[in-house]
Order: sequence, then structure tokens, then C-alpha cells
Amino acid sequence: MVVVKDVNHENEIHMLEEANGATKTNVATCIGLYKKIKRKTVRFTIPLKPEPSHRPRLCGYRVYVPGAAKNQRFFQKHVLPTLHGLFITTPCTVDVDIFCETPASFTKTQKILAEMKILRPWGNTGDVDNFAKAVFDMCQPNEKRGNIGIMENDCLIMESTTRKFYSKTPRYELTISFMDEIPIELTKILRLKGVEYLE
Repeated sequence: MVVVKDVNHENEIHMLEEANGATKTNVATCIGLYKKIKRKTVRFTIPLKPEPSHRPRLCGYRVYVPGAAKNQRFFQKHVLPTLHGLFITTPCTVDVDIFCETPASFTKTQKILAEMKILRPWGNTGDVDNFAKAVFDMCQPNEKRGNIGIMENDCLIMESTTRKFYSKTPRYELTISFMDEIPIELTKILRLKGVEYLE
């Protein structure tokens, strides 16, 4: 077993040793403020057959992603009304569970194992990053398409976990945990121009 050393921790030790009193005080203050930040969690389902996001294409002077507009319209009509005005503007983490449609060719045994999350997709079902991109595109605003979205920008996502499963009920299941409010004192110490820089 190969043990990977924590390089950041080593850097942190050396930097604190060299830091002056004011810097150490600021670091301690920021740590305290971070611990006080409350987080909210929302879980919801997108009842749409999962498909990986396609490569952007050029049509005349316009670049577009095939299927993205259709997905956003579905999200706007069927999912957004259930989220009661949710709109995330602070750093967050996202867990995406993708439930691909169970192949009709599966035996009864395979289908049961698939619903038990034991038999899982691999091979030609699509890359997890492309599935995740399709979801994140649905969640973002798009003024040209009239899409309100639930997240100011997907750059707010600091951490994401994506998993693929099979199901006879294809869908996406999302869990988003986001910071409730960023303390003003913290933004002043870190000289933040916006929450998108808070990592």
C-alpha cells in the first residue's frame, strides 16, 4: 500500500513557522469564522432519462450543445417549481446519482441486482463527467432561453461526487450542500471580491 503524503499540510507547517503574529492571528480568525458558517442541504430528483452532455457544436456564428436547451426546458417546467425559489450564490458541494435505464436485454436476476445497486453501469453508458455536466447545465440560469436555474454559476461547486446506477425508473438524484451566509469579516480579511473566490 502506497501512502501519499499530505503536501499541503507540510506547506502549511513551514508557512506558519515563517509567518508573523498578524498573519497567524488572521489565520486563526478565519478558521474560527469558517467553523461558524452554517450549511443548508437540499435533495431533489430530476425525473429525466439520463444522457451524457454532447460536445459543443458550431452552427454559423453560434456555439451550442445538442440537447441542452431541451433539458433546461424540462428542468424549468417540472423541477424548478418544486424547489420553492431555491437559488444558490455561495460555495457548495454536489452529489449526483445517475440512474441509467436498465437494458431490456437483462435477465430477471440482472434486473433485480441492478435495482439493488450491485450490478452497475460501465462500458458504453457514457462518462460520469459528461453526465454531471448535463445536470449542472440544467441548474444554471440562461437568460436567452428564459431559464431561471437554481445556481448562479457552477464555478461555485467546490466538490462533486458522481455515481452511476441502473434502474427501471431512470432519473437523476441530487444532493446539494451550500453555505448559508458568508461572514462579512471573513470577506474583508481574505479581500474577497465575491463568493466565487472562497475555496
